[in-house]
Amino acid sequence: MTSADIWPIVKLRLGLSDDALKPLIESYIEEIGARILHYCNVQSVPSGLKFVWVSMVIDAVRVDLPNVDEIGQTVADGGNVKIGDTSVSAGQGSGITNVSKSAIETVVFNYRVDLNRYRKLRW
Repeated sequence: MTSADIWPIVKLRLGLSDDALKPLIESYIEEIGARILHYCNVQSVPSGLKFVWVSMVIDAVRVDLPNVDEIGQTVADGGNVKIGDTSVSAGQGSGITNVSKSAIETVVFNYRVDLNRYRKLRW
């Protein structure tokens, strides 16, 4: 499975009308994919993690880009996003920054139950 398989599903679930945000969201897809590979210690993302990967990307995008109009509209409470015990409100800048790195790490951490099933031991 590749990152190209993830974009159409993310676009559909976020209700994006065009591909204007595609380059930005693809950067999140690539990074989350790399995090999955690193966490699971595998060479390619297993097909069983396809929708987990999609959900992780959507969560990361919603946390990190609440000020982008098309993304902000997908968040029910006006820009406040809560994942686990971490809450983020609107006001962050856009782009991948140190803030987004911690948000992405939080997203990966919250999906570890799903990821652990595919995790391989490193020798």
